[in-house]
Amino acid sequence: MQDDCIRKLYKNQVDGSELHGLVALQEVIQELDPLKMKGCVVVLPTLNPAGLLTLKRSPFYTDSDPNRLWLDPKPKKEPIINYEDPYDKLLDPKNFSEIQEQVYSTISEIFKEVDYYIDLHCHSIQSVPFSYIDRVYYEEDDDKSQIESAKQLFDYNLVMVKLFNLPVVVEDPPRHYFRQNLHRSTTGSFVNGFRKPAFTVELGGSGIVKRDLIKIAKKGILNVLGWAKILETEPKREPLMPDLDEKLWQEIPIHSTTSGLFIPLVKEGKLVEKGEPIIEIRNIFGETKEIIKAPEDGAVLAFYDDVGCYPNSELATFIVENKVILICPWNYDEKKEEKEKQDKD
Repeated sequence: MQDDCIRKLYKNQVDGSELHGLVALQEVIQELDPLKMKGCVVVLPTLNPAGLLTLKRSPFYTDSDPNRLWLDPKPKKEPIINYEDPYDKLLDPKNFSEIQEQVYSTISEIFKEVDYYIDLHCHSIQSVPFSYIDRVYYEEDDDKSQIESAKQLFDYNLVMVKLFNLPVVVEDPPRHYFRQNLHRSTTGSFVNGFRKPAFTVELGGSGIVKRDLIKIAKKGILNVLGWAKILETEPKREPLMPDLDEKLWQEIPIHSTTSGLFIPLVKEGKLVEKGEPIIEIRNIFGETKEIIKAPEDGAVLAFYDDVGCYPNSELATFIVENKVILICPWNYDEKKEEKEKQDKD
């Protein structure tokens, strides 16, 4: 393989029950003609065959989330101690990684050679298809070029994400991002570890295959391949599916304050105004117990599959225009918490 070969890596979600990416990749492979390509396309149909067999998110040999075990790009600060404990190494999880982490470490050697990366997932049955983009983090020092380099990476990544022609949602706010170990997800690790563009596509529900979602994924993949000059086709920016504004969106969870059955009042993906009713919660007799309204101008990205709810149940994901910074120092969270503490004092 030539050194100047442009490579691109596609794969389906590591969660075994998420099938749309797998089927889309099967159909993309059938259309690719190696004799007409300038570069290399690497396809990993599944990174979780054990989960695929049982249609579960996690493989049967571990309860760990398989999409939170990739190489950790976040700089670590070890405590300074003036003595050594002979048993310390036996308690350090870095010395006893899970089998899934060991597999991912091997696959990451392939990632180092890849220029672009797309991760195909599924969200929920009542969700619109969309793409996630990760924030870009940098190690804070006196070198301003770190910030500029991080900004260039995010902007370049955004160009690629938009060519999938789906709404673009910024991955969780920084504090929750680290709470959920999303910096160790496939794209979080790839973007912030290898400093290369990558994004996640969310395609409807798990455990099912819908032809319209396969067509969307297939078309998006081929479009990005054209942008990367791997195929000779010209990439096309098309109207978003669904027809949402071309903004960078941010997720807001919608919670209930009571128990009952929740009934969607709007269609997912439809733009609504602040204060517009979006969910009704009823009791078993059909009496209204709560009306939940849109927290801001935006849209419901997804309603969750279980219609039963209790106080504080998460019922839906709402999206609003993103107003949180996109380029962050690694210690963003710690600094913010320290400032909040100082303000309270």
